[in-house]
Amino acid sequence: KNNATGLDYIPLESISDNYDDIDDPERIPVLRGPKKEIKPNTDNAHHAHHHKGKSTFSNAITPPRCDRCFAYLNPFCTPSQSSVSSYIRGAYNPVQYYNCNMCGTSSSIALKEEDISNGTFDASTRFGTVEYEVGGAYCVRKEGAVQNVHLYGVEYVPPNNGIAAATVNHHHHGSLQSHGWGESLNAIREVARGLLGTTPPGGKEAKIGIFAFCKDMLIFPYLQRRHPRDRYDQDGDNATLEVAIVSDVTEDPFCPLPLHMWTHNIGDGVDSNEWKRFNRILDSFSELMEQLLSDESLSSSPTGVSDNSSDPRLNEWSRNCGGAALAVLSDALKDSGGKGTLITTRRPNHGVGALRDREKKQRQRTPSPHEQRQGPTSPYQRVSDEQRLFTPLQRLVNLPLDTSANDAESRDSKAGLFYRQLGEQCATQRVCIDIVVTSSLVSMPLVSRNNLGPNVIHPNVREYLDVATLAELCRATCGKFKWLRVGNECGVAIGDRSDNGDDDNSQGDTFTGEQLREELKRSALAYMGSDAVFKLRCSHGVQVKSYSPTLPIGTLIGDGIVNSAELELSNINSGTSIAVLLEHKVGGVVETRGGRKGIDAPMVFFQSAVLYTTLTGQRRVRVSTMGLVTTKVPADVFRYADLGTVATIMTRQAISDLEDPNEGSLHSARTNVFQKCVSILANYRMYTTARASPSGQLILPESLQLLPLFCLSLRKSRLFRNSSVPFKGPFPTADERAYHIFYGRMVSPNMSLQCVHPNLLQVSDMRTRDGQWIIPPELETNKYAEKEVVAASMRPVCQLPKSMNPSIACLDERGMYILDDRFAFYLFIGKEVPEEKWRDLLSVSTELGVNRVGGQWVSNVPMGELVLASTDSGHKLRNILRQLRMLNSPNPTLAMNARHTYAPLILVFVGRGSVYEEEMDSLLVDDPDGHEKSYVDFLCDVHRAVRSKSSEDKK
Repeated sequence: KNNATGLDYIPLESISDNYDDIDDPERIPVLRGPKKEIKPNTDNAHHAHHHKGKSTFSNAITPPRCDRCFAYLNPFCTPSQSSVSSYIRGAYNPVQYYNCNMCGTSSSIALKEEDISNGTFDASTRFGTVEYEVGGAYCVRKEGAVQNVHLYGVEYVPPNNGIAAATVNHHHHGSLQSHGWGESLNAIREVARGLLGTTPPGGKEAKIGIFAFCKDMLIFPYLQRRHPRDRYDQDGDNATLEVAIVSDVTEDPFCPLPLHMWTHNIGDGVDSNEWKRFNRILDSFSELMEQLLSDESLSSSPTGVSDNSSDPRLNEWSRNCGGAALAVLSDALKDSGGKGTLITTRRPNHGVGALRDREKKQRQRTPSPHEQRQGPTSPYQRVSDEQRLFTPLQRLVNLPLDTSANDAESRDSKAGLFYRQLGEQCATQRVCIDIVVTSSLVSMPLVSRNNLGPNVIHPNVREYLDVATLAELCRATCGKFKWLRVGNECGVAIGDRSDNGDDDNSQGDTFTGEQLREELKRSALAYMGSDAVFKLRCSHGVQVKSYSPTLPIGTLIGDGIVNSAELELSNINSGTSIAVLLEHKVGGVVETRGGRKGIDAPMVFFQSAVLYTTLTGQRRVRVSTMGLVTTKVPADVFRYADLGTVATIMTRQAISDLEDPNEGSLHSARTNVFQKCVSILANYRMYTTARASPSGQLILPESLQLLPLFCLSLRKSRLFRNSSVPFKGPFPTADERAYHIFYGRMVSPNMSLQCVHPNLLQVSDMRTRDGQWIIPPELETNKYAEKEVVAASMRPVCQLPKSMNPSIACLDERGMYILDDRFAFYLFIGKEVPEEKWRDLLSVSTELGVNRVGGQWVSNVPMGELVLASTDSGHKLRNILRQLRMLNSPNPTLAMNARHTYAPLILVFVGRGSVYEEEMDSLLVDDPDGHEKSYVDFLCDVHRAVRSKSSEDKK
């Protein structure tokens, strides 16, 4: 079958009948007690009004913990000698006390009778990972549990706004429509439909709300209820549609309405009145905006802070009050918590939080005569100027504001202070902020070929977004920064409705509509929790040195001197990856389990605890415990090293080196990557059997064979590569580098290598079974194999085409390839591929056109909307992309977090003017570029450095 939906078999069993476990895709044992009724909290007026008359039920228990270090009971704990198993009145009475394996204290974990009866003792001593449903002291948010609320602030851009006539032309405002207002409404409607499946029937609420912002105002549509207390039983068709407008976006924007007036609880299903009311809002929103904006009295003159406000040619639609919209999202969610999403086409440039074009308006300096002859100077000419571009304003500004600073510095300081305080406020209130930017390419006046060079701004660039500052806000609030940088001019729609198995593009989605819908669905519907606290405990002899990178996602609590610092996160999901650096304590590792003292290989233990709130309001703590055997043989360390983990730590440490406030730079980060690679290989050569090998031979550990390749690829990646390349525009730009730094700080072991070393697959001349779903042979069941293991092994997988090295030498002009860099799929079509062959993969909405390439006109260029064809080859490619998106996820729910983003399919048609052809060439990391050598030459450099370091240490 071309579609694998019918083949999916995911067993969803649980150890209780509670609804929360039925749809748990991770299948973690949840430990709970008997159901108890909890009356509403009347101390909090807002909370009491919102839940008036409602009682909730809880199965919370108190997990057994050490009374000294507060570690949780785990399989490595040993029974205390002071407790014995006995029979009392014919009943078996197990041991009552356990010794703590983390701190070594005897009889420090006490077991109560209910711990035995509810299965806590049995599960916690059998499984390495368990979850406890908790309450009481574990619920510390004074406003109550974080609610399942999703708010959307959408920039309204009408189809004909006059921007195309300005000096700078946006592709997404031209003839090929990109992510537009209507597509945003359709995507939000799909999110609302998906939220219906995240709540139990008749159970918890799932609220959703939407408002628009444009020019210098924010518009909140809502349906007036006849009676203030009439919230759910009034039909939306009979309610009055009204609007609230916030016209002051320059001082202190706030939410003009209570949350319950403009949000809708859609958790009761598609037949509920709230669902009908929300759909009426979406159906009427476009007409409402047209009526409002036709009223000239609402169009205010430009005031406050705005880019180019003195320019008489300024189009009023170029103003963006996104900063005010972010402030309103935070204000609206301050009591309930939840997720706020901003959908915009450009950076905020008006009102509070206005960001100036730092790429264009660098500090004024007198250019040299040579620079004057070269034309407009580029901010990428000087390393210090470039580093300021991809550094968030939150870290650049000095607080309080410097009164002697010039106007540009003052505006930067004011914006940096605004976003820093907004991030701290959202983190405290457990508000998660996502920002979705839908900018595409910008066409600027061409310069002559003689003027092209590293000091000239490239003709095909993007409007500066200040991704660094906006993404830093997302980092502080544990949100995601989504940059939909590919428009309909180059993107190919997949037409894959993986949720319902619809494999064709029957709903007529454009590429941009598909991208926006999938990104919003992944942010709202992924398996996640909120209001989380993470802590890692270590046994004696080892301690947490720091988190990696130095500024991880979330907020660090504590100095880490006495105990390891805690990490508070507004939002956490199955793709969240947290890395820590460990160090040895003075005295070394000590055996902490009784009866094992004095042995040569003591064990060291690590226990992570994540306290969080589920989507249905339960407070849980997930405890994972791992025990490792120590060794005195250095070769064992290399033998059991994991390349994915090593690559993850090296990537995050390199980002810390780049962001160091004192000595951070691209040069230091790149140098440290090389030095760490040399140090690892030199130690392997000096302290293992490799020391007997000839000095002229580079010996690599078996588990780290790809380490040099990773280090070279990391230096060549958009994280750390030099931007200035002779006779080319800057690549990456400051926004592109900041975007990859944002996701680099949260990279996981299964993503770290391919994020810098893309995978190249040949999709022309595929083998017979390439692109087809294959059911693995059934495992031989035995008494030790659980049903979940057997079922997981039976999940269909798509056979991928043969993989190739990402090098220009592997590309044939008569072939077609997919380059996967974990952020996008590049569909490479060679110059000599026949039309009938590539048409077997792609369907074009219009006739082929012509394009000017290198001063010559090229014909047979796809110009219209592109979608994968409904042919056998098109279905195979669709299956391949679906498998690549899922990676090794065991089910579709966890697949939503497998990748950082919903990777777009970008068409790269060689010789036909594809704007992403140069970008794809730069991703062929096995080839040398302007600043880095080939892999063979890099190995030679590493070998020389290893030999030199080995010789120095011997002396």
